[in-house]
Amino acid sequence: MHIDVLEKAGDLAKLKENWDEVYAADPEAHYFLSWIWIASWFERPIRWFVLAAKETPDAEKYVAFFPLRLRTEFDGERGFFNTIMTGASNYAVYTGLLCRPDCEDRAVPAFADCLRGFNWTSLHLDDVYLSQERLDLFLDRFPPGNFVTGKVTRPVHRTSGGEDIDHDVYVYVRLPADFETFLAEKVGPKTRRNIRLYLRKLDGADELRVTHATEETIERDLEIFYRMWEAQWGAKSRRYADSILDSSRHMLARCFRDGSVFLPILWQGDTPVAVFVNLLDRQRRTIICFLGSRDPALKNPSPGLLLHAYNMRWGIENGFSVYDLGTGDYSYKYIFGSEEHRVERMRITTATGRNIGDRLDPRSLSVAAGRVEHFLEIGELANAQRGCRQILAADPAHAGALRLAARINAAETAPPPLHEAVTFEATFAHHRAGELAKAAAGYRALIAAEPRHFEANHQLGVVLFQQGDAKAAETQIRHALGIRPDAASAHCNYGNVLAGLGDFVRAISSYDRAVALAPDNAIAFHNRGNALRRVGRLDEALGSYERAIALRPDYEAALKGRAAILEQARTSPA
Repeated sequence: MHIDVLEKAGDLAKLKENWDEVYAADPEAHYFLSWIWIASWFERPIRWFVLAAKETPDAEKYVAFFPLRLRTEFDGERGFFNTIMTGASNYAVYTGLLCRPDCEDRAVPAFADCLRGFNWTSLHLDDVYLSQERLDLFLDRFPPGNFVTGKVTRPVHRTSGGEDIDHDVYVYVRLPADFETFLAEKVGPKTRRNIRLYLRKLDGADELRVTHATEETIERDLEIFYRMWEAQWGAKSRRYADSILDSSRHMLARCFRDGSVFLPILWQGDTPVAVFVNLLDRQRRTIICFLGSRDPALKNPSPGLLLHAYNMRWGIENGFSVYDLGTGDYSYKYIFGSEEHRVERMRITTATGRNIGDRLDPRSLSVAAGRVEHFLEIGELANAQRGCRQILAADPAHAGALRLAARINAAETAPPPLHEAVTFEATFAHHRAGELAKAAAGYRALIAAEPRHFEANHQLGVVLFQQGDAKAAETQIRHALGIRPDAASAHCNYGNVLAGLGDFVRAISSYDRAVALAPDNAIAFHNRGNALRRVGRLDEALGSYERAIALRPDYEAALKGRAAILEQARTSPA
């Protein structure tokens, strides 16, 4: 099996017909591997590539495609390293690869063998929807002596109602040929009665009504969804809300123009109260209930139940046979006679913890050079020098790295400026004034003179976090805690960094240590509450916010956190 690596939009565009043919032939294909989804996602400013397999180098058509993307990261211990991720992960419900079924025994192992020839530290198979046969064909090509393969455990999610949600479980409903059969065979008496009542209210042109997005209304309707999403999620999880909004603004209009978005809006009078974004895989006769937002004030009728029922009735009337409710075994999903399957996250990591071949991927060198220039500009000469060496090890003639090496050498050999001796007080003043580059340089000078200067090490970690380098900050503050393990403020800041890296369980442990050492630290209690919320431990989060407020009654962020949990407890998911 011959593998080509496609990296240019023009080359990929020529393969649309071939892609659609493989998609139609593959029984494991899904919407998030469709041409419209992948081609639209790859218009974003990401480093993508597609592995394309064909029987021989001269064969006219490809028989399999594997969309992927490359990420370049940096930490203080390893320098630059590369991660390969499945295409559109973090936004798509599922990821995976396309393959003609009669070729999978050759194409899937060939993809794995090709990737073993790349330079990477970790291969992320997030939400990858593959049969066990295909997954085994792929994973078997990564021998245990050289690679570590394992399942990624998702963060604990406990709802305000006390449900422990397993996000490896994906729930779907098989739709019968007519809606009355669905009501008679799939749902219980109470749900059946409520669905009929709610739909009669809609069909009777009561105060409630549903509209569908059209070419004339799609911009308005998407803006309604974005506003409602922001209102529902912005205060709960700023990063999550922004990520979904950014991706949705790029993708949804494109997919609507393709005819693969069904967007019903529930109105109460002239006010929109709920929106569902459904993705339509007409070839697979599947509706994916992708995203939704609602007004939590509307309780009766339940907007979630009403729109789910409306979607399924519409789907049956339009020839769809599956209604996919996505990730999470929430109890409400099972009132529709649902079934489930498991979709897990896998990681393949090099046994050394370094890139294969101890070299950066050639595709990542321009990104790495940009980071090196940033290090140079903010005075981080050691990181700049290390990164530059890595680039030149991969490409000794890299023009940008050669220029950067000359600048680094000039900076290292320049005579020191004539100024007063660096003091911690002056450096901390720069830090408080937001002059982060000056503060970082000052802290490094203090550390060079006194390597075990606790505050300089600690505050350098804080600066690194403020500059956006959370991994370097984690290493730096961990080093500071090795000097003074009883420093409550450092444990609190270490928790902040871990939370920034998404490691909320370890962040909670750091906050626990901080409040044990300093029971009057309101900030640590507040931040602990935030981390507990992220892992679904809402009762403990509420208690932590209460402690912060008891210490500082005017602590606005803690008051908002407490209010959000109380509101979440008062309401339940639609």
